[in-house]
Amino acid sequence: MNTYDSRRWQKGERPGTYKLGDYVTGKDEIVALAEDVPAEMQELINDMETVPNSKALIAAAFFHAKMENIHPFADGNGRTGRLAMNYFLVCHNHPPIVIHEKDRREYFKALEAWDNDQDLKPLIDFLRSQTVKTWKKQLDKADKTKRKLTLTEILSKK
Repeated sequence: MNTYDSRRWQKGERPGTYKLGDYVTGKDEIVALAEDVPAEMQELINDMETVPNSKALIAAAFFHAKMENIHPFADGNGRTGRLAMNYFLVCHNHPPIVIHEKDRREYFKALEAWDNDQDLKPLIDFLRSQTVKTWKKQLDKADKTKRKLTLTEILSKK
């Protein structure tokens, strides 16, 4: 099944290439002009080159907000941005994050804070909470499968 917008296909837009035209993405959103996308994306990629692992989540929030603001593709920017953000996180020893469907409003609100005020804190906080939400179930499950030590075993370790 092809999910690519057929109208954009007819205009010469192709998946995996930067947009050729300019598209309205939201009520008040201003995105990069098509001719500015390659330079803006290269600048963003350059910014990400020297991020220490300890700052991965903050840098991932910046990357995602900035990429969504650039809006480099004719279609699929959100999915691609989240995938690239998770790739960056994993490469920096941070677990990937699932943006849960029921939290979409908060997610969009956090992205809007960047668009409107260059405020990254709401997105960082949101990504932190989604990290916990994504992995809590797995961590709880792992805790339950750990073998419980007996008092005798604990005392014998001294």
